[in-house]
Amino acid sequence: MATADPPQEILIDIFSRLPAKSVGKCRCLAKTWQILLSSPQFIKSHLIRSPPQENLILITPSGSVHSAAAVDGAVSSMLQSPQNITEFAGSCDGLVLLVDDEDRKLLVNPITLRLIEITDSPLALTKGESFSMYGLGHDTISDDYKIVALSYWDTDNEYNPDCADTFVDVYSVGRGVWRRADNSPYDHAVPHLACGAFVSGKIHWLASSREEGYASVIAAFDLAREVFDEMPVPKDVDAEKLVFYKLVVLGGCLCLVDAQRDITHVWVMKEYGVGESWRRFSIEGECEFDVIKPLCFDGDEEVVLLTEGESLVVYNAKGKSFREMVVDGVPAMFVDGGVFLHSLVSPA
Repeated sequence: MATADPPQEILIDIFSRLPAKSVGKCRCLAKTWQILLSSPQFIKSHLIRSPPQENLILITPSGSVHSAAAVDGAVSSMLQSPQNITEFAGSCDGLVLLVDDEDRKLLVNPITLRLIEITDSPLALTKGESFSMYGLGHDTISDDYKIVALSYWDTDNEYNPDCADTFVDVYSVGRGVWRRADNSPYDHAVPHLACGAFVSGKIHWLASSREEGYASVIAAFDLAREVFDEMPVPKDVDAEKLVFYKLVVLGGCLCLVDAQRDITHVWVMKEYGVGESWRRFSIEGECEFDVIKPLCFDGDEEVVLLTEGESLVVYNAKGKSFREMVVDGVPAMFVDGGVFLHSLVSPA
């Protein structure tokens, strides 16, 4: 005599506490489980209750994409993609936005290996004659994932219009459509094109004010309201040089990174939106550790760093020491990377 499954509520409570890969295996054991464990209700519950587990996603010079366990560099898996990927453009709830060498965008879950290609906005500026930056985040009001594209003309090109505006296009993943929001009130023509840093419902970029003095700002695009706000900057930074820094997410917090030749300063916003909560720590090292992007921060105060030399190193904040990070089965060189959360969230 077959044994009946426990009530659905109990099954959801049990399975939602398992790692994402374990849930994937359980989906194969019974058709009823496959239906239950693929439902939107379960996926949301799993995102909230499952133990947080982060992996690195790494892009090689050849355009291949790999995922690896953070810090220890355990065996990696390779994402099969027809595109030559060049850029990590953001992550949110296990979804990762990637951009290829022709500016095509892929939204992928590296755990389930599901991916979709995002079509360009019908209002997108001409490729090769403009600059673009992207960000990915979740709008809790509409319960929708959104991709934000900031773009502006290359005004050094005599064939382009004399326009200094930064256009803002927003893609709704749930509805599969682009729409144009109001232009940004800031000047986003910064020295380094960078993906937006998503924290607390907003995607953040470094920019300059259009007011007299052109002060550097942290521009925060609110995904629910689809307008820009401004975040307070640390009091001990040089406002004129702020646009040369890096803006990243580290341990779930908004961070500023000033990478110099012998020392890198990192400011962490411990309490979101509170200017007084910025805290600074520094990473000292020889020139070969000229850090361009901190990828991960774990509970042992170790930071995974992607260097100018396109290698990975791990910095121990307590011991103030470095060690090389080797990822099994992956070439030692990387052009970009980031961090993503294990989840079952589907890109489509």
